[in-house]
Amino acid sequence: MGTVYKAIPSMEVTTGEVGDTTQLGSLLEGLDDIESVAGDSGYLSHRNCMLIEAKGATPYLKPRRNSPTKIIGPPAWKHMIRSYRKNPGKWMKHYHKRSMAETAFSAIKRTLGHHLTSIRRDHQKLELMTKVIVYNLTVLIKSRQRGI
Repeated sequence: MGTVYKAIPSMEVTTGEVGDTTQLGSLLEGLDDIESVAGDSGYLSHRNCMLIEAKGATPYLKPRRNSPTKIIGPPAWKHMIRSYRKNPGKWMKHYHKRSMAETAFSAIKRTLGHHLTSIRRDHQKLELMTKVIVYNLTVLIKSRQRGI
């Protein structure tokens, strides 16, 4: 989710059986000039922290309550967990930028409908992608009108 224009920069349409954590790599592909990536615990993994850091960004992936207290793993993971523990208030400010994504999903559902009308899976994917394109065009037009 872009923080300036609030457009959705990439998306992956999957079946309901695919977990979020495996999708982050493809979502980051083709994205440049990103400062940070915030995600809920569904994205939490050593691999995802390394993918985010490889893009030159800082990971803000919400640790689970049952995350180990001993910090082991790759440097990106260790840095993220140490940062979280050192200053949770500051860390959570960055993490809560993910609420913009939730706001975008809510706006799409409110303005373009909560349900997909297509029956075939391939058509559902196209319908969902079209909704995101329409949403992005809408926020970009509004940003331009405001002079952003």
